[in-house]
Amino acid sequence: MTSLIYINDQLHIYYARANRVFVLGMLICTLLLLQGCSEEPTQTATENVRAVSINSVADDAYVKSIRFPGVTQTENRSQLSFGVDGTVNDVLFDIGAQLNTGDVMAVLDQEPYRLALESARSEAEKARVTFEEAKTNYERLVRLRENNSVSEQNLDAARSTYENAQSTLRDALAQIRLAERNLSKTAIKAPYDGVISSRSVEPFEEVTANQVAFTFDGMEKFIVDSSIPGDLAEYISNDKELEITVNYRGSYFNATVEHLGERANEGLNFPVRLRLDTSREKRPLPGLVVSVSYRMPDGEGAIFVPHSAVVAEPTDGNPFVYQYNEKTGRVSKAGIRIVNAEEGGYWIKSDLQKGDSYVAAGAAFISEGQKVRPAEEVR
Repeated sequence: MTSLIYINDQLHIYYARANRVFVLGMLICTLLLLQGCSEEPTQTATENVRAVSINSVADDAYVKSIRFPGVTQTENRSQLSFGVDGTVNDVLFDIGAQLNTGDVMAVLDQEPYRLALESARSEAEKARVTFEEAKTNYERLVRLRENNSVSEQNLDAARSTYENAQSTLRDALAQIRLAERNLSKTAIKAPYDGVISSRSVEPFEEVTANQVAFTFDGMEKFIVDSSIPGDLAEYISNDKELEITVNYRGSYFNATVEHLGERANEGLNFPVRLRLDTSREKRPLPGLVVSVSYRMPDGEGAIFVPHSAVVAEPTDGNPFVYQYNEKTGRVSKAGIRIVNAEEGGYWIKSDLQKGDSYVAAGAAFISEGQKVRPAEEVR
């Protein structure tokens, strides 16, 4: 009897569990059926509207810029040397020193030349005494001859002595001037305001006359020696509008054409010499390699866009910009041709017109037809 009661209890538990599972299954099926029969449409994903920087095409005039290297020089350049032989006694300045006109740069041992000057002066003094005696004697005999107190022969001899003494005195005075000149040549002085570019003498060194001791460059007028191709030389020859700028490490100087060669070097480029405007206090030193920019108006009709506006096609690499439609808020590709590249962006040719809007920054993160908003707008 007990066994039957146990079995009945187990069957009751089994049927209760089965009934709960069946009811739960029916409930799930009913919910699925109701969801499938629902007439509500599925909600679509929100479109990604990216913020980008928008610019308008400005009425900029394209100026073609061409760059060539050049070397700075000074209009006045001198090779300085001592005018006489001797031993270098002192070198007062070195390379890079800026001097004023008349500053002494180096000096030879002057003692031999001082002694030579003293000797010349002594000889000149002796010649002067002899000359005065000969002159006095001649003038005396001239007066005596008027009274027939002296013969013509004696007067001629006195005249000859007088003329010889006069000639000797002139030679002695010339020797003084020569000795003074030689003494002055024992020192090298700055011929004008400038800077020492090179030095090739040392103290106690034996040098000869005209041996180059310094290279000296004037600081008043600067030039740049360069070369340009034939088409640019023709442009300059026709006196067309042209802006020339010389750049050295961020310092810019205006320049004008001083001379243009009429014959190309080796059939390639024409030599050109430019004069720098050095009215500013900071001036370039001679012998520096600089960049010369020639800027001229060009008829390309190009527009200027920042670097970040230009994107390249992933397949063929052709560049384009995204034109922005203010009405729809969407972008479309506009093919371009890059005319020139500058530090701030590109000069391009395209179908964009003045006033058209384009994506100036953020173009790399959007695609054709995408909806965008100007970065200045607030959501």
